[in-house]
Amino acid sequence: MSHLQVLRMDEGHREQWNSFVAQTPHFALMQGYEWGEFKEGLGWKAVRLAVERGGEIVALAQLLIKRVPLGLFSVGYVPRGPLVDWEDQTTTAALLGALHREARRHRAVFIKIEPPLLNSDKADRRLQACGFQASFYSNQPRATIIVDLTLDLDGILGEMRKQMRRDIRRSVRNGVTVRKGNRQDLPAFFDLMQITGQRGGFSPRVRNYYEQEWQIFADNGQAVLLMAFYQGQLLAVQMAFCCGKHAAAFHGGSSGEHAKLCPNHLLVWEAIKWAKARGCDTYDLWGIPDEVGEAVYEGRDLPTSDRTDGLWGVYRFKSGFSKDVRFYVGAYDYVYSAPLYRLITNKLLNQNLLDRIAVWMDTHKHA
Repeated sequence: MSHLQVLRMDEGHREQWNSFVAQTPHFALMQGYEWGEFKEGLGWKAVRLAVERGGEIVALAQLLIKRVPLGLFSVGYVPRGPLVDWEDQTTTAALLGALHREARRHRAVFIKIEPPLLNSDKADRRLQACGFQASFYSNQPRATIIVDLTLDLDGILGEMRKQMRRDIRRSVRNGVTVRKGNRQDLPAFFDLMQITGQRGGFSPRVRNYYEQEWQIFADNGQAVLLMAFYQGQLLAVQMAFCCGKHAAAFHGGSSGEHAKLCPNHLLVWEAIKWAKARGCDTYDLWGIPDEVGEAVYEGRDLPTSDRTDGLWGVYRFKSGFSKDVRFYVGAYDYVYSAPLYRLITNKLLNQNLLDRIAVWMDTHKHA
């Protein structure tokens, strides 16, 4: 077997890095080279570590480092990664060893990873054997719904609920139109995100976050902004992204007006068509209640809850597009300083506050 080599990757390895990321069997944009550049524009430091065998990448991790005020310590984050075969203990050990060295060099209190592993006892045991502990707080959704894009458009429609197909067609018939947005449309997009956040009780990112994200990924064809109008009035927006053979919906907002015209239903359908035209095999609807994923994992019937809190209303909407629910292991932390870790991750902080802290970390730069 060829010798393993662990390398820090730089601009000269961008193409090789992105090629490996694009070949992974899931949506892996947040391990892409450009995602690190995007986060660096928001005050993070991106460290790209790869394990090579015979000159070919066999595993990688994009570690994002954020220093806290005064720069006394930092936190590390590997979103939707590392990308490694966890059953290959030699390769995994080489990659994690490099991660730990980088984390300690930056005085990290802990690193949070969110590996793209489906939930299982086996995956949990493997991660704990590597020194990680399950975190009660995840940044990325554990449960989601996947739309199969390998079907033709009629086949994709056929997998939807009958009522969803009717709503999409009624939206078109009643005069809702969708067009692609551009940079000049970002203020209007941001306004709807704020309205949606106020209505849903969550904190949207600051305007600069969306602008930088758009600039990086729209310029290389990996992002689309779709906008739904009725009689010239903007009703809803959706921003979708693609990476390799997979796409996902990250941001969506609506004014709440003319809801009976189903503009959001039509937007998702147009995003699905965009992703399929890009050659994608899957479209990730990005986030439903964890309880739904737990039901699938345990072999129980999918919930039909009338709840409207949290993501339950979102789930009822998204479940009309596909029945393919995925449930990931979630976030795991490796702790370097137990006292500081307990302070930062105190469970007395509710998740809404932790969400606001996550937003804060993308809006404040520290030397």
